[in-house]
Amino acid sequence: MKAYVINLERSVERREYMEKQLKEMVCLQPEFVEAVDGRCMVEEERKRLFDDELFRKRNAAVARPGEVGCTLSHQKCYRKIVGENEPYVLILEDDIRIPDYEEFRNVLTKIDTLMKTDEPLIILLSGWYWYWNASPLAGNYKLANVYDAFLTHSYVINRAAARLLIEERPFIIADDWGYIRKKNIRLRAVLPHLVEQNWDGSIVTTVNVEPNKRKNIGWYMKNCIRLSILKTLSLCGHFEKA
Repeated sequence: MKAYVINLERSVERREYMEKQLKEMVCLQPEFVEAVDGRCMVEEERKRLFDDELFRKRNAAVARPGEVGCTLSHQKCYRKIVGENEPYVLILEDDIRIPDYEEFRNVLTKIDTLMKTDEPLIILLSGWYWYWNASPLAGNYKLANVYDAFLTHSYVINRAAARLLIEERPFIIADDWGYIRKKNIRLRAVLPHLVEQNWDGSIVTTVNVEPNKRKNIGWYMKNCIRLSILKTLSLCGHFEKA
């Protein structure tokens, strides 16, 4: 399977870290994609490439430079998929960790078959998602029907879904999976998740270094139904931790 690995050009240590892991992933054909650094964008460029006004209306906050860069990096991948006529691609960020290479290969072989469809489809390999139900996938792994999720460090996307996600001036962050699902894209996830982010401190973030935003009361009121569903799914055991 073709894999796009998002990496800032100056992040040589991260590239070397991923290259070492990729040697173990014999089932992948990796290609590094240069990430967009939102912190280096001048105001005019940001206005041209990202719709801050619509983002504020949706999120009741201003997008952090790292979020803008992350979103534009994934948009770059979607354009590459469509432009190069790839049937489907695994998108990876450069701070991931594969706990079990054998299980990864086995499940990815099954996913490879599922992605051969004209229906817009994304399958998350990461955790931190809420789901309705799940069906057998491979061995002890299942395929979950996702309601909402966060994280963008590892997912398989086909050309039909990538085409729907390409926007001239996006106004969402890359992991706004609730918005993405509403674009008639089937959102699935491997249960339990296959890929983790490396949070052991050896890999320092080079993107989102700004403090997290605080949500205001307007955001909570706007999202009260969604938040209630997330809480209910969590109470029912339908939440996969990262």
